[in-house]
Amino acid sequence: MNKKIRKNATIDENGVSKKNNSNISELFEYLNSRNFTNFPEIIFENDEIYTMKNINSEKYYEMTEGIELIKIVSSLHSKTIFYKDVSKNKYRNIYNKILGNIEYLKKYYLDLIEKIENEVYMSPSHYLLARNYSSIDSSLQYASNELKKWFNLVSNKTKERVCIVHNNISLKHFKYQGKGYLLSWDKHMVDTPILDLYIFYKNDGYKLDFNYLLNAYNENLELLKEEKMLLNILISIPPKLEELSDEYENTINIKNTIKYICSGIEIVNKNK
Repeated sequence: MNKKIRKNATIDENGVSKKNNSNISELFEYLNSRNFTNFPEIIFENDEIYTMKNINSEKYYEMTEGIELIKIVSSLHSKTIFYKDVSKNKYRNIYNKILGNIEYLKKYYLDLIEKIENEVYMSPSHYLLARNYSSIDSSLQYASNELKKWFNLVSNKTKERVCIVHNNISLKHFKYQGKGYLLSWDKHMVDTPILDLYIFYKNDGYKLDFNYLLNAYNENLELLKEEKMLLNILISIPPKLEELSDEYENTINIKNTIKYICSGIEIVNKNK
């Protein structure tokens, strides 16, 4: 029997087996009751493990996969969405957490660019970063300004819109065989719908036409003003750039980070 072990999953001809510690069967029963069926069938389950049917995916272009995936995510959200009470402390905590991250990244990138500018001879990777530092700085400044506006908008709200979120959205967790299937549900939770959109953007969306994907999402479930603002803020915050010892790898890493940032700027400009 051909068996593969990948992180927390065992894959063989019978299916994909994982530890049974995330109430997957209960989740799938609930999703079925909401007429959402874009998940693999559970073919075996006991107290220790569960096994889902292995889906052999048809091959598509990444953008085509992205469109099919985002439509299913929108369906998941729209079929499980509801409003719940929220305390003012929650929004304050979100504001403080995001603001702290923004301030940390401002200082981190400022220190990094000052160090680079003091170099006698810039490496190709550092030259690339120096040329694009203004985009990093403006993205962080935009996120900081918008965060204040977002908090003013939500600070007095007593209800928030939540739904089942997959919390691990990526192209590698999507397969198409007659219909689309979302895989790897172990991190699922009840939270704001933009969580799935943001995670997808970080994983794969920034490489695609994310504005087109957002339009496809909004055809089924339109984001509220405060949700759209928060998504724009999160997308605008650049990831922390970890420098690598190998110059070639470091250049590729910086290039991808800049692509992420520039994609975020374009999305925000079109999605305000």
